[in-house]
Amino acid sequence: MLRSRRIDIDTYEALPQALQHLLVDPSPAAQARASATYNMIVEGTLAETGYHAFFAMLERNDLLPGLRQGIALLKRDESRHIAYGVYLLSRLVAAEPQLWAVIESTMQELFIPAIGIIGDAFACYDPVPFGLIENDFIDYAVSQFNKRYERIERAAGASPQEIEQIAQDAIDRDDV
Repeated sequence: MLRSRRIDIDTYEALPQALQHLLVDPSPAAQARASATYNMIVEGTLAETGYHAFFAMLERNDLLPGLRQGIALLKRDESRHIAYGVYLLSRLVAAEPQLWAVIESTMQELFIPAIGIIGDAFACYDPVPFGLIENDFIDYAVSQFNKRYERIERAAGASPQEIEQIAQDAIDRDDV
């Protein structure tokens, strides 16, 4: 049975507001806010978790192998976008450590509403189809968020060479 739930529209306005703000303020702080919103929340929390859920549903039920392969490629592409965001934010923080406060506040402000959106997707169904369990995907989103949050936080005071090495190590481990 499909159920309806109201979603906070302000969450959906955060990305267009952050990106439009760049038109009048291209400062590193505005870039950090926009990238944290787009790469860490929209892509890294919502889109990535959505692709993960879709792929898991197909894989657990051994459905549509061609579509699974396509989603696997989408997931890989999405991880590259997220990796770029981590790299950009890390470079910004390394160059200007005070930008960590902008990034941290943006990520903290938007993370709980993003998790709420994931919950809202599951709340639309009773029962949830294909045996998907909401907490599996909330846990996945939290884990991915924390991993990237910590990586960006560690960039404060790092040299450009250290940022390059951290990024290369993550790419080599396929841990973006």
